[in-house]
Amino acid sequence: MTSASRAPGRDAPIAQATLLKIARDAVQQRMDARHSLISAYLIGSVAANEPLLGEATDIDIILIEDGQPAVAREVVRLTDQVALDLTYRSRADYANPKSLRVHPWRGPEMAEPIFLADPQHFFELAQASARGQFHRPEYVAARARAFLAWARGELHVSLLPGAEPDAPVSLANWGAALLYAANAAITLTGFPGAGRRLVLRLEAAAAKLKRPDLHAGFLAHFGGDSLDRATAEALLADWLAAYRAGQSGTDEFIHPARRTIYERGFRAQIQADRAAEALWLMFATWDAAHRNAPTDPARAERWNAFLAQLGLADPDGYDARVQQAVDYVGGVDALVESWAERNGA
Repeated sequence: MTSASRAPGRDAPIAQATLLKIARDAVQQRMDARHSLISAYLIGSVAANEPLLGEATDIDIILIEDGQPAVAREVVRLTDQVALDLTYRSRADYANPKSLRVHPWRGPEMAEPIFLADPQHFFELAQASARGQFHRPEYVAARARAFLAWARGELHVSLLPGAEPDAPVSLANWGAALLYAANAAITLTGFPGAGRRLVLRLEAAAAKLKRPDLHAGFLAHFGGDSLDRATAEALLADWLAAYRAGQSGTDEFIHPARRTIYERGFRAQIQADRAAEALWLMFATWDAAHRNAPTDPARAERWNAFLAQLGLADPDGYDARVQQAVDYVGGVDALVESWAERNGA
């Protein structure tokens, strides 16, 4: 039996040392089997030793191939509490490491990872170059502006403020725009977040920036900062049914291995009376699962009821929510530019 398969049981608290051992063993197994792998490093909440949500976590690992990877992403279930999330990159992706310091995702992931295997010192050298001056204001602002450009692209707007979309905005576009806008603000204070960590990091960033409206404004897209426990539990039951029906082994966002990890996080937020903070991720994963699931009138009715609760079901309400997102992006854009001016960026 491999050490990875001896991951903690369903209800056991998970120590950081255990998660690191699982990560190292998983990498060693793959490097022993594939000699084209030249480096591996750990990123995300485990690398940062952040508290677990619902005693469950993904272990986010980047593996670098000497050539072109056969697959870009691999998600592996270990237990209800732990899944491996493996991203494969090519050596060529690191040919210009200095340029990576302004990449919204790859720059932060190279700043403070945990080295898992680097026998040729390939990643160590690339990281040293990318991390140099990583926290300089012009690079911080560049990463935030890149997130904002992505947010505007999702909403099909080119100018802010006061812009209106010049093409239809899908539900997926709307959710992604909010993700990118939140991360533009988060980037001014630290590393971006995705999935279960997004709203937590936005709340922390809003406090550091003395802009509580950033957090409140994000939650306002979903009806505000309160969601009673009974409603949240009912939504979770409907979400579970939709996820099971639409989950996909080829889509890492709605992979079967993630279901119990998402669920545990949602339940922890409900228990902590922070259920409203789960709604962005619940919406984004439910939307993806709904689009991937076979047609079923009962599931469609529950999905439409959820959209109605969020104000997204009727055309006028939807247009208002899209414009609200455009305005939110515009507000974050103004924040970033003000921050850049104050910091000489």
